Amino acid sequence: MNAAWRGLNPGEPSLEHLRLTPWTAVEGTVVGLREGQPYTLHYWLDLTEDGHPFRLRCDLGNRPSLDLTRSRAGEWTDAEGRLLPGLSGCTDVDLRATPFTNTLPIRRLGLPVGEAGEVRAVWVNVPTLETRVARQRYTRTGDLTYRYENLESGYVNEITVDGEGLVTLYPGAFGRLV
Repeated sequence: MNAAWRGLNPGEPSLEHLRLTPWTAVEGTVVGLREGQPYTLHYWLDLTEDGHPFRLRCDLGNRPSLDLTRSRAGEWTDAEGRLLPGLSGCTDVDLRATPFTNTLPIRRLGLPVGEAGEVRAVWVNVPTLETRVARQRYTRTGDLTYRYENLESGYVNEITVDGEGLVTLYPGAFGRLV
């Protein structure tokens, strides 16, 4: 399956092509502009049978890369196998440059309309690839709509998805092309 999104923030334009092997592996390429500097992000995300991310690899070409692996116990390690205790307990990843990572908790939580669920995500800034923990809440507000809340920053947005849970509109951030 293929999908494409464009960035809707005029100050940070982007275009993404995503290739999804349902629902086990993802490969994405994002070409964008952040703080006046262009970047090309290639990322790979491997998923468990129940829809949890267990490995995230990000590459920016000549810039630093990121390689994180999550154990079944919820512990994260880096490319050298070093434990990252600050990320312990995170069930998800949230790449700033793509709306795809919102799809994972939306699909996995399986919320009925009016219900909410919280996750802890490894939030990855792009293009710096710096990480931090973000507590997030998803509230299903309609058949194809969810209120996303970053409980750390207070950021809130209303996300529209298709029948598979793939984001079609993330107002002010991303719009799906195909």
